[in-house]
Amino acid sequence: MSDTMHVSDTVQPRTPHQTRRKRSLATTTAHRGPCVPREFVHRPHVGDVLVTSWQRHDNTRFSLTAQWPHDHSYFTPVHGRHHLILPGESIRQAGLLLCHSELGVPVGHHFVLGDLVYTTHPEHLAVGRGPTLLTIDVNISRMRLRSGKLSSGHFAMTFRKEGRIVATGHSEVTVASPAVYRRIRGERISARRRLGPIPPAVPHRLTGSAQEDDVLLSPTDRPDRWQLRVAPGHAAVVNPANDHIPGMLLLDAAQQAARTLTAPETFVPYAFGTEFHRYAEHHTPCIITAQRIPSALPDTTTVQVIGTQNGEPVFVSALTALDTRI
Repeated sequence: MSDTMHVSDTVQPRTPHQTRRKRSLATTTAHRGPCVPREFVHRPHVGDVLVTSWQRHDNTRFSLTAQWPHDHSYFTPVHGRHHLILPGESIRQAGLLLCHSELGVPVGHHFVLGDLVYTTHPEHLAVGRGPTLLTIDVNISRMRLRSGKLSSGHFAMTFRKEGRIVATGHSEVTVASPAVYRRIRGERISARRRLGPIPPAVPHRLTGSAQEDDVLLSPTDRPDRWQLRVAPGHAAVVNPANDHIPGMLLLDAAQQAARTLTAPETFVPYAFGTEFHRYAEHHTPCIITAQRIPSALPDTTTVQVIGTQNGEPVFVSALTALDTRI
């Protein structure tokens, strides 16, 4: 599965088979149950599935429910708030689920997500004693169909908890059939991550990680530059079937780099936007650099993170947090 995401410029935030009978696109339906099929959200483990049900309102509007875990082994809370990657992963899963369940895309097709941008409301992100239950309103625009299947579209989403807006965001989705994906990837389609020795980790407390195995950064000779590292057997962010490094892993590496750069300040981003220029390959070192850049809003700090392989940009992220230095 492709998790590659393309986002334009630095984001400046605001304060297979169908498992069910095919229906008319105009039909209003609701699907509720204890678990969404993990193949619909491209997650190998049921415990990593965040979306729990979906409902169609019309051709372009849908509602979903989701839950964010309070005790996940990887998406651990930071300063009492939900992990910053959870909204991005929820946007990804919601889009994939609707593509497979409602928009005719067979399981086995590949996705290129674009303009993955989201802004959260930190005051509503507090972690409780149990999972946080959410509703997600989705509006799809610029939708293109080919032979009755979605080929591309813009997915705008609003997350609510008990009626209050928790986050807003959007992504672009482009779908590639297995044949097209084989042409795009060529011989690299057979690449898989090899398990073996990895470089040392940045201290996990600097990155906001719960333990060393969750740290995605290895130090270099510069305090603003790191090498990407992934612990062997780490299943929370890596699907073993991927022929490239997943986009969500790179997003997490970006937020870890921003936290590490700004330490010992308390940098808790509320807005995140990423541009991916190309696939991140398994067997090529990925260098992560970070720098502060001017922020569009007063009393905020923005960090830009860039990942490169062989000197070519793979992704660019911008993360914005309330300024704790004032």
